[in-house]
Amino acid sequence: MFRLSANGKKASDSVSHLLCGMMMVLLLCVQGQESRAKAGPTGADAKVIAHWNVVPYQAFSRPMTIGVVAFHINGIDRVEFQVNGKPVGSANEMTLNKRTNTNEYWFTLDPKNFGPADPENPHLEVEATAYPKSAGVPRQLETILLKVKPEGEGQDTIVWVSASGNDSTGDGTKSNPFRQPARALELLRKTEDDRGHAVFGTIYLTKGEYSWGSFGKEAPVKHESWITVSAAPDVARGDVIFSDDSGGPFITGLLKVTGVTIRNVFFAPGYSKASYLWLDNVDVIGPGRWSGESFYHASNWGKVFFTGVRISDSPNGATNLNIARDVKIVDIGSDAFSGSRLVINSEVNGIDRGQTEAHPDVYQIYCARKSFENYIVYGLIAQNAEAQGIFAAGCESLDNVAMVNILLVRPLGSEAPLFSQWHAPSNHLIFSGISMPNSSFLWRNNEVRNVLIEGSLFERMKTTFKGYGFAPDAIIYRDNHVMSLRGGGMPVDGSDNSEGNPDFADGNKGDFRPAPDSPLRGRVKAPFSNVDVYGNPRKVPSTIGAIE
Repeated sequence: MFRLSANGKKASDSVSHLLCGMMMVLLLCVQGQESRAKAGPTGADAKVIAHWNVVPYQAFSRPMTIGVVAFHINGIDRVEFQVNGKPVGSANEMTLNKRTNTNEYWFTLDPKNFGPADPENPHLEVEATAYPKSAGVPRQLETILLKVKPEGEGQDTIVWVSASGNDSTGDGTKSNPFRQPARALELLRKTEDDRGHAVFGTIYLTKGEYSWGSFGKEAPVKHESWITVSAAPDVARGDVIFSDDSGGPFITGLLKVTGVTIRNVFFAPGYSKASYLWLDNVDVIGPGRWSGESFYHASNWGKVFFTGVRISDSPNGATNLNIARDVKIVDIGSDAFSGSRLVINSEVNGIDRGQTEAHPDVYQIYCARKSFENYIVYGLIAQNAEAQGIFAAGCESLDNVAMVNILLVRPLGSEAPLFSQWHAPSNHLIFSGISMPNSSFLWRNNEVRNVLIEGSLFERMKTTFKGYGFAPDAIIYRDNHVMSLRGGGMPVDGSDNSEGNPDFADGNKGDFRPAPDSPLRGRVKAPFSNVDVYGNPRKVPSTIGAIE
């Protein structure tokens, strides 16, 4: 074991002495090594942390890659896939799925292998089970339904809408379009009723401004197919704008909106707790970071998915989602991704509560005195975030959480007392490839076990509870770097940890890449992820922190 002194030179010493350091008033560092926890949890009762990285009920006619993001303290041995109860493939390592731009466990689903689709029942039931290496508990994921588009009349029904169209005289063709999407939805509803089964309906909008909603009229309602509202082919998303919500909600079961801009619109479900919402390749512009309310309440929806969405000038960002993938958030006043079950390759730039009473968090899990489990943040960049970083509290228990490849940067020079905090009793936590170069991580609860903290950089890591710290064998703490022990240390033994100057490329200007001679380089012998926060391949041994 070794540590790095403040000037980056190696010096022999005990890591436990290094991390004890100057303890806070509330922390008693008693009787040296015997009072501190030792590394080595087995993970035998730790359940795999895993989520589908695919939106359900999608309809497809060509081969489609289907992926799962999964982590375990002992690593993932394999993910097995089944379709309609039959094995179709297995993945034993994370590789790049080009469809989602995610390193994950995936297979290719070819509809031709399942015969002609039945227009009245075109579902494929897709299942996955993720298995840990050595000890651990497998996870069988929730079955998702995908749909194969049948031939003939079962193919897409396309209805056209234009700013120059007419809801009275139009017929929904490209040459004679309707004026508003609500009128197009009426036609799709009639088509669904005539056929007796769900339609694969797409509404194409040409350049112009439109009203959001169905104006009180029901659209296709079968909870089996997405009704897609989309910019027409070759029309930029900045040229199709929803600028008012006078039409109320879209009264449909599954609503997908893609390729458009939405300004000052509130997303209400057609059927509370039952409707699903999917925003894809959409710009959402709010009323201002300190004005009005957020543009949706996820608790009103059955499920919500954002992929390729840009959110700006809103009180909140992409909170409480089932999937937040490739989401960019700019200039908000409070929470960015709090409560979202799966966050992938996303970022926030600019969190500032101003003079409001908001309590901003980059990522928060608040359980309201309940027990929650199974959350993943995998690739998250937060810059200029005057907010708490990672915050967990109010939980009876919070188990099976993976935080991998996260860069959290507060405004340079900020002196506000904000940091990351973990209040929750927890079994099975993974913190890997994290960089917090100008904020601390504060442990407020020592009722934890099966915790892995590895390959991560913290300005400081400390505790506030009294007593002897963590239980023996509660935490694996390895290959980490702490910049400062000022104000306290972490009472846990570990291996190959260090402290002092990390030697960034230019930390004073916000460039937190490791310099060529940085003590962060070449330190992590078995990196937990094979890519860094920017998707660059990690070397072996790899660099401590989010950036390779």
